[in-house]
Amino acid sequence: MKPARGAQPVSQSQADAVDVPGRPEFVNSFVQGNIPVPATATRWVTPERERRTTRPETVFVHLPSPAPEMRYFGRCFAYAYITPADAPCKANPAPAIRAAIGAALPALRYELQLGGHGADRTLRFRTPEDREAAMARQPFPLVGAGAGAGSVKLVREGETSNVRRITVLTLVHVELRGYPRELRSVEEIRSRCTSFGHLVEVDPACFAAPDLSPVRAVVRTEHARRIPREVRIRWGAAFRHVVPVHILRVWDWAESTDANGKYVPIYGPDAVVPN
Repeated sequence: MKPARGAQPVSQSQADAVDVPGRPEFVNSFVQGNIPVPATATRWVTPERERRTTRPETVFVHLPSPAPEMRYFGRCFAYAYITPADAPCKANPAPAIRAAIGAALPALRYELQLGGHGADRTLRFRTPEDREAAMARQPFPLVGAGAGAGSVKLVREGETSNVRRITVLTLVHVELRGYPRELRSVEEIRSRCTSFGHLVEVDPACFAAPDLSPVRAVVRTEHARRIPREVRIRWGAAFRHVVPVHILRVWDWAESTDANGKYVPIYGPDAVVPN
């Protein structure tokens, strides 16, 4: 169901207007800090059938868009991978990486740090332009005794094989039912949504509403089937409060933007839009 541009929020009687198959039954959301446990929370021991014995293959976390200075900072990083995998220098990779890059770009300055994303080392360049100068010349042949046909390959931050970029152009109007007043702030609502979408706006009427009344919000996500049927809010391992999640509407991001591509809140100028 797709509303026209500038559509109004749905009423309570229209709840559950969208049935999306394939949604996860629940997600756990752990409360951070010293927020008190509400009286509505119950003591809870995770049943055996829900306990993980292995690490999950993937974890989805939707983070706010970084500030411009942080985007600049990220463009100064790259990851160095030495090939082949059995190259003797991998036991002490830093000298080999410096020698290989130095042979091609002797004036280039950078800092070597411990490897991330499976890399042999992380490189922090002084500027994004320095990083791109290195990217333009790589891969760098290994030099010195026993180097053979090995090389040092660089991969930009955000482009490693364990990072998957997704398109989040779906808007979902959700209703979090039975929501406790102790967590009724923009940051706490965002924390409850972070595993399935970016919080775009919140109905301003929710903040003054009575305890356990619904919180209505719009999230931006990859697909509506990412929205769980429940958010199980956890305070450590002992207490939890279950919030059913109902989907009220699903539509495309482009249908809620103005001529300049700026998002137009469905709750109008009084909508609470996170920074």
